[in-house]
Amino acid sequence: MRIALIAALLAVALPVGARCTLDDLLAVGKYGVGHRQLPLVDTTRGTDAWGGRPAADSRPLPTEVWYPIATPNGGATPVEDQPLASGGPFPLIVNSPGLGDAGPGEAYAGIALASRGYVVASPTFPLTNTSFLVDPAGPYLQDVKNQPADVSFIIDTLVALGRASGAWLAGGIDEKKIGVSGLSLGGLSTLLVTYHPTLRDRRVRAAAAMAPASCWLSTSFYDSAKPPLLLLGGDEDLITPLPTNAERTFERARSPRRLVTLAKATHTAFSGFIAAPSPTSYDILGCSFIEEKVTQAQVDATIAGFGGDPSLVDPTGCELPCVAAPPATAPMAASRQHDLTQAAIVAFFESTFRKSKQGACFLSHGLAKEDDVTVRRGKGRKLPRQHP
Repeated sequence: MRIALIAALLAVALPVGARCTLDDLLAVGKYGVGHRQLPLVDTTRGTDAWGGRPAADSRPLPTEVWYPIATPNGGATPVEDQPLASGGPFPLIVNSPGLGDAGPGEAYAGIALASRGYVVASPTFPLTNTSFLVDPAGPYLQDVKNQPADVSFIIDTLVALGRASGAWLAGGIDEKKIGVSGLSLGGLSTLLVTYHPTLRDRRVRAAAAMAPASCWLSTSFYDSAKPPLLLLGGDEDLITPLPTNAERTFERARSPRRLVTLAKATHTAFSGFIAAPSPTSYDILGCSFIEEKVTQAQVDATIAGFGGDPSLVDPTGCELPCVAAPPATAPMAASRQHDLTQAAIVAFFESTFRKSKQGACFLSHGLAKEDDVTVRRGKGRKLPRQHP
């Protein structure tokens, strides 16, 4: 009787006919994928001087855009400068690369979304990009305070292209379905543009953060908004350790949310620039670039820059990156980490913006069936009353 009852409950919980295995979510969508690089520049805001580079009166934001095109049976290889597919408008996702990262860094997720009918934009930020990994000064961590406005500028630009008759993106943006994603420091930018009381963009309806640098965000930081949130983290992350970053955000946020934990996964291997198998932690490589370049003074200045209100910041238990020793065992392979991350992000945005049964089924059932994944779910909580 008990076994029959459990079987009946599972039958009700799983959507009829839903195919929601990892392979199903990794399958290429029905569209081909177009690619354009837009040489965007925000002339209304400046760029700080850093590392011997002079200040500028604008912010250069070269931006990769992947988007759906009409290709029979779809395709995973982007094609340059092709016309937008019919069938729009399409949801828009803006991705924020991490510290020492660049616009193409999370292309694996952007391309997958584009093949399913999304427009995905990913900028290279001016002071935290890959070129600063070899600069003696390192990346300018404090510039994260400017990155939410960068995301909003990119949203503005693509929405304007979607409204412009004759533009390559005309009719292509669903302005009611705008999401954001980000990795590491870009994960922090993603949380800032989604939840910060003054830096947030109210058009953001869903957010996905990979290994976010979110340790310092207090419980009250999340009080202003509650769009659905997906968090991904690796339990062998040496740069933004899971317990004090993604897990802490999961506990403090008020949004409907999921935390996806990847066993033996590292911080560095979320980047699409990392592909080869490794017998040792990928974070040994990641730490070699940022150790001694990310200082406590930089962190303190960064927190002061995005905090404003001291109640938004809680540094309890936060440490500099790369304090722990790397594990002695081999990490999750980067290719496996990319597959799980891609599938989770696709399922999250599909279930959120398209009410996809397949996406919801994968997040609720299919993902947890993978033996190196755990999934926690948190329901939305009522926001405190906002006083004038």
